[in-house]
Amino acid sequence: MQTLHISHNDLDGLGCGVLIKKFLSGSIKTVYLGYDDIDNYIEENYQYYDRIIITDVSPLYGTVEMLAGEKDVLIIDHHASSEALKDFHFTHHDITKCATLLTYEYLLNEGYKVEEYEEFASCINDVDMWFLKRDDSLKMSVLFNQMGISRMEERFLNNSYHSFTDTEKLIITLEEERRDNYIKKAMRNIVTMKDVSGYTFTAVFAESYASELGNYIISEDISDYVILINAQSKKISLRSRKDVDIRTIAENNGGGGHKNAAAFSIKNEDFDLNNILRNAGVI
Repeated sequence: MQTLHISHNDLDGLGCGVLIKKFLSGSIKTVYLGYDDIDNYIEENYQYYDRIIITDVSPLYGTVEMLAGEKDVLIIDHHASSEALKDFHFTHHDITKCATLLTYEYLLNEGYKVEEYEEFASCINDVDMWFLKRDDSLKMSVLFNQMGISRMEERFLNNSYHSFTDTEKLIITLEEERRDNYIKKAMRNIVTMKDVSGYTFTAVFAESYASELGNYIISEDISDYVILINAQSKKISLRSRKDVDIRTIAENNGGGGHKNAAAFSIKNEDFDLNNILRNAGVI
């Protein structure tokens, strides 16, 4: 059976890729894509495969309808924006867990011997869902940012996760030092104000370490939520306190995510701060 596996191009999507490749049999092609690319990629390539697996990223409802009539389909996702896909019997959807953990549980329930990857799935769940109760989950994110998808995929296909190797620990330590220096410099240029709903938010330009910088600002009680602006990639990342839901801001701008961590892209934008905040609907 020829299988096309499409997963998100972040750490959670990578975790799904590792588990699908490791345990499912047959010829599997895994591609890691962003939301803007998934529907076009499916339309151009689905006819060459017998089975389509989609994890941690969701196509349009109409695209799934097309696949449902022609292919063996499996969708595993946890974003609220994809909840409508639960109409299809082959969709596994739960907003309380990351896609890697959902993929792990799906494989476990199907009888696959995946127990050796329980720690791997739990670690990614902790950072992707922004629980941050584990000491190693942010370090896993740091390692992913340094190694990239291909190297991380190879590493965890060859060995499950129980702890980092000495080399990985060194990579993480060096990167954490760079990150801490970056955060210190970025904090000199933050702008904090009130939005139209009365919440305090911080806006900051950041081309690196968005999650870490957002987490730092929230942990310091500087504001209720953070708008992190990457001028290079034209991406806006959002982070918030546990009781503040910023997902709607992302969804209203064509993006998505979770209650406390979301993102969206801005096209044809000159990255004037006031324009960005107006477009986001917060001022």
